[in-house]
Amino acid sequence: MSETCAEKLAVKSRSALAFSVLLGLATPFAAADTIPVAILDPNLQVTTYIGAGLDQPIGIAFIGSNDALILEKGTGLVKRAIGGVLQGAPVLDLAVNSASERGLLGIALHPHFPAVPFVYIRWTESSTGADSTVLGEVPLLGNRVDRFTWDGTTLRLDPNFTTVRLRARQTDNLAVSNHEDLVNPAERGNHNGGPLRFGPDGKLYVFTGDVGRRGHMQNLVIGPFESPSLHDDTYGGPAPDSEHLSGVVQRFNDDGSTPRDNPFYFLGAIIGGDTGKAVQTVFTYGHRNGFGMAFDPYSRYLWLTENSDAFSELNRVVRGMNGGWIQTMGPLSRIAEFKQIETTMFGNNLQQVRYPPTRIADTAGAARERMVMLPGAEYVDPQFSWRYESGPVGAAFVRGDALGADYLGSLWIGSSRAFAQVGGTGGSLYRLRLAPDRLAVDLSADARLADKVADNLEKVGATESESLLIGRGFGITPAIEQGPDGNLYVVSLSDGIVYRISRATAPASAQ
Repeated sequence: MSETCAEKLAVKSRSALAFSVLLGLATPFAAADTIPVAILDPNLQVTTYIGAGLDQPIGIAFIGSNDALILEKGTGLVKRAIGGVLQGAPVLDLAVNSASERGLLGIALHPHFPAVPFVYIRWTESSTGADSTVLGEVPLLGNRVDRFTWDGTTLRLDPNFTTVRLRARQTDNLAVSNHEDLVNPAERGNHNGGPLRFGPDGKLYVFTGDVGRRGHMQNLVIGPFESPSLHDDTYGGPAPDSEHLSGVVQRFNDDGSTPRDNPFYFLGAIIGGDTGKAVQTVFTYGHRNGFGMAFDPYSRYLWLTENSDAFSELNRVVRGMNGGWIQTMGPLSRIAEFKQIETTMFGNNLQQVRYPPTRIADTAGAARERMVMLPGAEYVDPQFSWRYESGPVGAAFVRGDALGADYLGSLWIGSSRAFAQVGGTGGSLYRLRLAPDRLAVDLSADARLADKVADNLEKVGATESESLLIGRGFGITPAIEQGPDGNLYVVSLSDGIVYRISRATAPASAQ
């Protein structure tokens, strides 16, 4: 049975990511955010690149100088825009399940496109063969990545690609052996993650949220229970086999095979079987959920946003990283605040009844001891956090100086909530500079941020983020991409618009 509006609003009060509600709406907002769209630097301007004809746009990829493919979350359509004008027929139509955070989610071009005309798409498959918003109408491994060939007019499924299949169902509303009374009130469809990017090494990186799982990849040795069980959900666990692998960044060759130099490749070979094969694909683990992923073009590091009621994060990803979830979010030194927020606010259940927040460790040392550290893994604190959820999603680095020298190498991040929904910094864009060695965020503009935490006073509150804000009124922005012209293109799912941010007066180097 599909979720009602009231049920969705109830989920909003419990979920750490309002993105789950806003992306799950049956119909998109008909108009722009309730405050005017604005860029806060007078040297920049915002214009509309595509202003009509889009239904819940969620991603964009440029296949030419003024030629783009645009994803629609709920329709499963990939549309083409030339010169900012949508073309008549879609180039692809996939039968998606778009309940909650599912649907058509991400797109990436092969690094040598168009000479190698491959397009990679992350999507949630409907089990009915038609678009669906019913939570249960999805295969167990319904989140998938496929490769398509661009022939100049359409996208054709490439049979030579090894499809990546990932967990989609969240049936924690069903009892399991020995723990029948610990069940969620309903099935869910959130925390899928969705972004995918090619790295400078030519490998495909895919981010998947925890999908509600509570197993080894969520740093729980015996799963979500205090006493051992044969399994932790309807289909088994807690070992990260193909049906339970989640909360990870995976790394693949361009044909979908697994690179032998992945950090846990040989560990997976020792484990063997289906679980071993799944572990071999893992680049990092211990992640909650997010929708922002971008490679720094100058340092080559991957940066990742994560969402949480307490301490949403910006991470610089390192090989074999354990992000710490579910034992912690934010700096490990502030775990007491993490526990206090999770046990007293926002539903008090970490989404999963089987692992209540009262079981969060009281000290940083205890949290470290509880983590599942695979051989070669390394726990890493986030580079930056917001004490309360700020909703960081779509992310992009600026290459070159088309926006002006001051923006070269800066990181832009969007919002998972529109101002129309939550006020505060909803619908805002963040701009962050990196330190000279590009290994950390440069927070020198505000002494309050020396601890690498914006101590906002409430969800999407602006306190201590003022120096980071660069735009407002953009709505829900799951994707930001730099175009071939050097400008930034901001996809607003809630507005149904693709905005363009450019230099107000072109710099001399661009003339």
